[in-house]
Amino acid sequence: MSLRSSLGLAEPGTEEPQQGLPILRLCWDPLFNFFIRFFKPLRSRKAVIILANLDAETSTNYKVVFSWEVEAGFEGILNEISLYSSRPDTTSWRLVISDQEQFRDKKIYISLTMPWKELPIIAGQKVLLQAKTDGTATDIAGCLVGESRYLGK
Repeated sequence: MSLRSSLGLAEPGTEEPQQGLPILRLCWDPLFNFFIRFFKPLRSRKAVIILANLDAETSTNYKVVFSWEVEAGFEGILNEISLYSSRPDTTSWRLVISDQEQFRDKKIYISLTMPWKELPIIAGQKVLLQAKTDGTATDIAGCLVGESRYLGK
């Protein structure tokens, strides 16, 4: 008996051939990833928040605003970095993430927050923010938000 006839939709005197089971297709990778994340125990982690400033800075050479090195046995997760200068037209910035210089001698004319969307950083690597001025006294501040995830079992 077909589905149409069981629902009373079949015309009298006509019988449809019976079909086999429908083939169901799934995309297995997202399903397996879901189960792995669902059943995988959470690794212990701790928040990393660095707020640093240089008051009335007049140095014409780069000075470290903040530096964060990921501890051995942990994985660093970088979420965002914020930059602030009271005189942005006199301040030049340098940012290094995992030994890769992101920018150097850049002037940023507003307060800036750069989201990094959970950028992983391996143990032993560091994030370094530096700033310099043209000699004018300038208040400089930087902020890093991230987390350290324990790699052990």
